[in-house]
Amino acid sequence: MKFSLAAAALLILVGLVLNSFPAQNQSLFFAINSLLPISSLWIAITTVGDGAVAGCLFYILFRRQTDLLVKGLIGGVLGLIASQGLKKLFAVPRPEHTLDFGGQFYLLTESMTATNYSMPSGHTVTAFLLGTLLLYFLKLNTVGRIVLVLVMIAIALSRVALGVHWPADVLVGAGLGIFIAVICISLPISVANKWARLATHILYVPFVAVLVYTYFL
Repeated sequence: MKFSLAAAALLILVGLVLNSFPAQNQSLFFAINSLLPISSLWIAITTVGDGAVAGCLFYILFRRQTDLLVKGLIGGVLGLIASQGLKKLFAVPRPEHTLDFGGQFYLLTESMTATNYSMPSGHTVTAFLLGTLLLYFLKLNTVGRIVLVLVMIAIALSRVALGVHWPADVLVGAGLGIFIAVICISLPISVANKWARLATHILYVPFVAVLVYTYFL
């Protein structure tokens, strides 16, 4: 736990420092964004960081453990509040809306509005929140844990590769995701009432609805 909190604090600190140095932030952005400009690859990877996909995946894995499902719901709410609140607080424009950003880059997904701010990356918050919970609650061997961490990193990198986030955004997002996950893990939750258990399962229905609407309709 202490290591996770230290890692979260370090990622957030580095991200905030990098955000205060635009030239370095932009240089790192170019390096990642131009590395492998294949839209289908990065869109497939970034989809795992979508809140609806993450919620459905978490439910499938822990559908028999209502206590963990409650922690997942709390994490999802905290992640949404943190990411959206900080976006408005920092009001950092995305690369495509940064007026003094010189040079061409790859925008491999749909354009976003100017008020859809960049800091932090919501997909990265979700990826590291979900990933940290899975690292803690799933019984994975060393190879499985390494693969999971690599997937988390790949999702974060996908946001820069797609051209929608700065490196600083994903660093802060990763730190926030880990921090929120640690909070959820430490919560002493026990759901014994059958109606509370039923309500918990019903609250995951919106994740399925959004996923179906977004990707299949």
